[in-house]
Amino acid sequence: MARQYELLWPDCKIKHLVLSTEEFIVFVNDELDVDWVTNEKYDEAKQSDPIKWNAAINSAALLEATPCDGISPEVKLQFKRLIGEAVARSFDGDYSGASHMLDAARAYILARSQELARRWYLSASMVTALPFGIFGCILWWERIFFIRELGIGAFWLALTSVTGAMGALLSVIQRSGRLTVDCSAGRTLHWLEASSRILAGGIAGVLAGLAVRSEIILAALARGERGQLVMVLAAFVAGTGERFVTSIIAQVTATGDKSVASDDAMKLSV
Repeated sequence: MARQYELLWPDCKIKHLVLSTEEFIVFVNDELDVDWVTNEKYDEAKQSDPIKWNAAINSAALLEATPCDGISPEVKLQFKRLIGEAVARSFDGDYSGASHMLDAARAYILARSQELARRWYLSASMVTALPFGIFGCILWWERIFFIRELGIGAFWLALTSVTGAMGALLSVIQRSGRLTVDCSAGRTLHWLEASSRILAGGIAGVLAGLAVRSEIILAALARGERGQLVMVLAAFVAGTGERFVTSIIAQVTATGDKSVASDDAMKLSV
């Protein structure tokens, strides 16, 4: 048995119904886009406040264009439902309610986007650090063999690359809640930056180990039997210094924000 809105609006391909009346219908279609249809009666009626109506519809359209690459269909549908609710309220003349729903939709997609971006970032960090961890375990397990083949100095320098990478990974994990991430920057960029930070930690660890071994730094502590331990600790601390590297993602998103602001300013000046 056909539902009432299907009889009123038979040509609409509805995935989720937001609001259906005799004058208009607002829904999310099969392509997860917010859509609506009005009849002649609604079109002929004058809006009580056309400026607010146009502002609400334009804001909804701009928000709907938010990049959602990588977002699951379920999350995307919920996001579009919130925008649809805002559109429906504007059709009903409830512009305050429309603004509230748009704010809710904006906060919702921002939170989900940041969750996805952090998952990308942490996954890339852990995947990049994994070979370092395996290499370190093999080195230590077969340390007698490697010391004999490489020499004691080269062996400990190899370990400093591992501890430097682990230091970088720990730093990323500790700062995961404060990382500058943005889903709109794309998965590739998040993986590239996260991997580069772990690699930078490994390189910094080797450099710190060399500096300690050459007695450029911590000379008083590096002498004697504890010199190797000091090398490893210095490498770990150096690896945590990856947080001072400029974020590629932050630069890309800031450039995008400036471009949007510039476009908005040009529109206002016209």
